[in-house]
This record gives sequence, C-alpha cells and structure tokens, in this order.
Amino acid sequence: MLNKLIPAALVLTAITACTTTKRAVDSSPQPTTENLPPEGPAVEWIQAHEARVAQALEAYEVGIELMESGNTESAYQVMDDALFSLDQAVEDCRQQPGCDLGGVVDAYRRVLNLQAGLGSDEDVDGFSDTDLPEPGPDATDTRVVAGRSLNGVDLADFIVLNQYVKDEIHDWLTWNKPNLIETYENFRFLREEMVPAYADAGLPEALLFGILAVESGGRVHSFSRAGAAGPLQFMRATGRRYGLRDVDGFDERLSPSRATQANVRYLNDQFQEFDYSLEKALAAYNGGENRVKRLHRRTGKAEFWSSDFYYALPSDTRKYVPQVLAAAWLYLHPEDYRLRLPEGDTKLGELTLDQEISISELAICLGNETLDNGWFRALRNLNPHLDPGERVAAGSALRVPEEVVRLYPEQCVPESEFLTLAAQLRDASEERESGLVPYVIRSGDTLSRIASRHRCMSLRELAAINNIAPPRYFLRAGKTIQVPSC
Repeated sequence: MLNKLIPAALVLTAITACTTTKRAVDSSPQPTTENLPPEGPAVEWIQAHEARVAQALEAYEVGIELMESGNTESAYQVMDDALFSLDQAVEDCRQQPGCDLGGVVDAYRRVLNLQAGLGSDEDVDGFSDTDLPEPGPDATDTRVVAGRSLNGVDLADFIVLNQYVKDEIHDWLTWNKPNLIETYENFRFLREEMVPAYADAGLPEALLFGILAVESGGRVHSFSRAGAAGPLQFMRATGRRYGLRDVDGFDERLSPSRATQANVRYLNDQFQEFDYSLEKALAAYNGGENRVKRLHRRTGKAEFWSSDFYYALPSDTRKYVPQVLAAAWLYLHPEDYRLRLPEGDTKLGELTLDQEISISELAICLGNETLDNGWFRALRNLNPHLDPGERVAAGSALRVPEEVVRLYPEQCVPESEFLTLAAQLRDASEERESGLVPYVIRSGDTLSRIASRHRCMSLRELAAINNIAPPRYFLRAGKTIQVPSC
C-alpha cells in the first residue's frame, strides 16, 4: 500500500510524540548530544539541526514538483524520505535539552501548505482531518459492491473474467503456481486469526485470500523496500490511521488479526468512496486512494475496466487488481482448473513448553512427515511477537496447530538425539550471525563498495545475508543492513 503523505491531524502528534521508526533517511551531518553544555545545545549542533530540517523541506518541495509533473512513483519516494527525516529531527530535538521545536513546526506547516496545493477539494492521499479511529473492524451487516451485497453472496458473481483476469489466472497456474500453493498453505493456519473480521463485515474470505496471495504470500513477517509490513502490507502511516500501532515494541502490522481488522476498515471506506466498486477499492489499496480518487472524478466515475480509467493507472496497479481477483477466483473454483490445494486439520490450539526451546528448534524436531513444507512458517505466523531463534522459557504457551500439540511429545522428547541436533544447528546459526554488525546505507553507497570495505565477505555472500537480489543489488539510503565486523 502506498500512502506517503501526512494527514494534517497527525502533524502535532508527530511533533509531540516520540517517533517509533528506526529508519535513517539521509547522509547529511547528524547532530550529536554528546558533551554538550547543560545550558543548551552547542552552536554547531543547532546549525546542523537547522540544516537538516531545511534539507528535508527542500526535498519535499522537489517531491511536490515531481508529483505535479506526473512522476508519481519518484515523488512518493522523495516525499516519504523527507517526512522520515523531519520525524527524526523532531526526535533529536526532543532529546536535546534546550532545543527549540519552532523550526520543525514551521517546516511541517510548509508541508501542509504544499499538500493543500495539490488539490483543495480533497484530502491528500486519503487522509481526513479527523482523529485516528479506535482499533477494530467497522462491522456491518451488509456491504455492497457494484450495487449488490457481498454479504452471503459468492464473490464469483462480482468477478469479471475478462482478458486481464484470465491472464493472471494463467500466471497463477503456471510459473506462479508454487506461490499460490504456499499462500494457501499459510492461509489454512491463519484462517482462525483473520477470517472472523471479514465474516463480521460481510466480506468473503476469497477476497482476503486474493489480497494475501499478492501482498505477502501469507508470510506474516513480510517487509517491502517501500516500508510496508505484515501479511496485508500496511505502510506505517496507513497502519496508524487504521489503529495499528507499536505496542510494547511489537509492530501490530505483523498481527494477522489486527491487520485484517484494519484491512476491513480500509476496504469499507473505499467501497463508499468509489461507488462500491470492488476493483477501484483494490486499486486504492495498492496505489493510494488519493490517486484513484482523482482519476475517479476526472473520468466521470468511469468503470474500472474502461480504457480511460484502466490505462491511466500505474502498471503495477493495473496488474495488482486482476491478480487479486484471479487468486480469489481460483480459491473459489480450484476443481475447475485441476488445482489441488493442501488439505488437513487446521484447528488451532495451545502448546505449553516443557523445556526451553526456540521456534526454529521446534520446527526442526517436528520434521515434515505430516506437513510437506514443515511447521516453521505456521509457528512463526501464529507467534509473530517471537524471534524464531530466541529460546522461549519452559512453561510458556505457544499458539500452534493442534497437530503440533499431538506431535510435540512424540517428536521433541527432552534430551533426545534429534532435539540435541536441532539445538546444535540453532547455535551454529546464532554464532554466524554474531559476527555481523548493523550498517546504515548512505547516499552513493553500492553493495560492491560496501563489500570491498569488508574483505572477509564476498559481494554475493553479503547480498545473500541481507536478501538483496542480483544483478542490480538495489540499495536504499537510510536502510540498515548487516555487514561483517571484520
């Protein structure tokens, strides 16, 4: 989901509350609070701080110019970085005794004025001047799409099998088939966590499956380079807007149940905004509601598949909508395409550990005799607050499939040879990772240059450790990667 601009209602929140992001966004001189006189910040610190705020504001103005010129993808990138830089400036100032927030306040006012200039008849990127909603789904008895209720009706009645949807069905059944199967496998064990919010709102679970398939493949700990996170890929700002916050260090975007509640609220808002068009609601989910809203008005509320509307969308959104609908269609009609989906009991239960163990060790000792891909993903998804490599104390309870409750005393016997092996493998992984340290990417960095500064690790090894895809090895300034300590 792309939501890169800020709501007016959140400006004071951004200034008066500590930012929770750890992301750095530029390589300009960073103020330091070390060795400052007690009466206030040093002149050098003030100058560096003011320069940083000015640089962020200037960058945001460049983003507005890109937006107005039609280069929206680059515009979102530049404006997002600028806003994170302003957030960090607020945090630095709050921690520095004697720092005056006036300059940052003025910068945020300028940002709001710039946003207002993008269109006075609508909120920027879908934000309204209202307080954040309370967490939880906006449950209703009936939801209408294309003039008809989705409540109790087969979603297939609303999916148009045109050339675009058929093309995506083809892809799901060929080269993308393993991802579809993996999504279904993950979704089976997430249903109890996610489907109730859809059922309460009268939305079909096939739609949820389609979105999940495209957004994350049912991997709860999925993060995009743009900053989206969780099974349903909420950007941080949009997540906050729909009640997803950081609670005791846990990002609620990673909670399957909470993320689904937010997803329901978002879609219901878009259904009302776009005359109950399912396709336009999905387009807004992917490309930002403000962009779709402007197009909706400019085309005289034309149908989504009309050439005036469809081809005015970015290419990724043109693909996203039929891809979701195609996955939902296959979820409803697997037998029509000789698509065999995983079967088996998916009821969930609670496992009380009788020994200290990590999720990774538990997954190894459980094996994969009853589940082809093993239990790691299900255990990880159902316990999103846990680090998979960190051992959990004996007596702790884990949320697990009931099959795991049965297998645990059989397969993970204390002091067994196989459990000892699992512990050795986990320790080896931890020892390897202990030789890595965080590094914040700066403007102008390339992975090749970073690797050359750490000669004990090759470029390919460094890319693999950080999941950076060849051949471009794309890096983003401000992102943190792991590098060897040598």
